Amino acid sequence: MALSSSDDGEILTCLHAGPLDNPLWNRFLGVLRNRLGADFCGFFFRQGDAHITDSTEISVGPAGQEDLLPAYTAGFHTLDPIPYDQLVPGQVYSLAQFIVAGDAGHERYLREFLIPGCRQFMRVLRVSAPEGYNAWLMAWRADRDFTSSDDAVLAALAPHLAISLELYSVIERERVRAGISGDAVRQLNYGWLTLDGRGFVLDMDQGAADLLRGSAALRVQTGSRMLAASADVNRQLNAALEEFSADPEARPRAVRLSEDPWLDMLLRPVRDHVLSGPARPVLTAFVHGDRETGANRVDQYVRLFGLSPSEARLALAILRGRTIAEAATELGVTEQTARGYSKIVYAKTGARGQADLVRILLASAARLA
Repeated sequence: MALSSSDDGEILTCLHAGPLDNPLWNRFLGVLRNRLGADFCGFFFRQGDAHITDSTEISVGPAGQEDLLPAYTAGFHTLDPIPYDQLVPGQVYSLAQFIVAGDAGHERYLREFLIPGCRQFMRVLRVSAPEGYNAWLMAWRADRDFTSSDDAVLAALAPHLAISLELYSVIERERVRAGISGDAVRQLNYGWLTLDGRGFVLDMDQGAADLLRGSAALRVQTGSRMLAASADVNRQLNAALEEFSADPEARPRAVRLSEDPWLDMLLRPVRDHVLSGPARPVLTAFVHGDRETGANRVDQYVRLFGLSPSEARLALAILRGRTIAEAATELGVTEQTARGYSKIVYAKTGARGQADLVRILLASAARLA
């Protein structure tokens, strides 16, 4: 028979939660093994075109039982009669459907591999998901064949298994994308954190954690209130929280946290949240800064671009948002001298203007990270 109402609660819950388990689908396989009275249950999945030997395997069976995958991969797979990639998704197959009487290879596969491994009787079910994912659910017994009722259970699981595999594919795709994006963001010294309406940190990425670790300008910890060393910054932060809580369409605000090492934040209201209540995210703080001191950056620009120390200090000031006039005051030179420095900086770095110079300097920081 197919799944009963009591089975639905346990098997299907474990199956749908499988992409979140560690190991993946391990609880589901354990519950299914008990339900079928199988000696072993296994789940094999892969993305793209490859032999099943290149698939990821998760299996459950008796404690201490020998793992047959190394022997299968080493040579027995060439005797396996099952055409895994040609199986119709959603259909349950038995091993007996593919064993040809009198075939020497098939008989050897049974005699030397399956029977000693307590896997003489077998059922296999294939499912597929978008983006080239395929998976095979298998169950084995040593001494008796599976019944039509067992086949019905596996067939009933097929659409749910396909959904679970698709969920895994989405999670894995987003995990890879997030990892690549996170690496790129960290290379450019960016990070983010979210706050609720009380100013408590709900979440933050590794980039923000790295930038703020050991910083005296800002104290942050997930689950605690974000506090700045500067009373003025705390006033700006509280004002932004109050405004963004009342108006999710409010304009973003920029806050300077530290001059050296340079650190600033862009505060932006969270416009597309789905949660309600006091713990919902109200504000996203995009943190941007430098893990190096200004003196270290000046030395790097001198080495990378052949700038003089004065030219390198001007380049750093432009990178940090200063106008030529502001940079001249900061460097203690006239505006005319600063403009002369800027022309030399553009020539040596190959920049076509201030925006291009900022891009080049940021890229150089990423290369050195």
